[in-house]
Amino acid sequence: MLPNELKPKHCNNLVRLGKNNEGGYFVEKDSLLNSESLISFGINLDLSFEKDFFKLKKFLINCYEHTIKYSFLKKFSRNIF
Repeated sequence: MLPNELKPKHCNNLVRLGKNNEGGYFVEKDSLLNSESLISFGINLDLSFEKDFFKLKKFLINCYEHTIKYSFLKKFSRNIF
């Protein structure tokens, strides 16, 4: 159980970005619309959150993954295009 101090106090107007499992998250729409950038860590091969985010806010998104290998880059580039 999450302690009350760590629970969000105001979660109004949430939107779902990304898949309905790992890789998807709820984001407050006002926060999304007022954002100026996105830095995403640990993307693995799932870019569903970043793709949905980009559909709503067309700006540069910085993605990072610490386990990048050549095989990852091939799969990743296919996923983008």
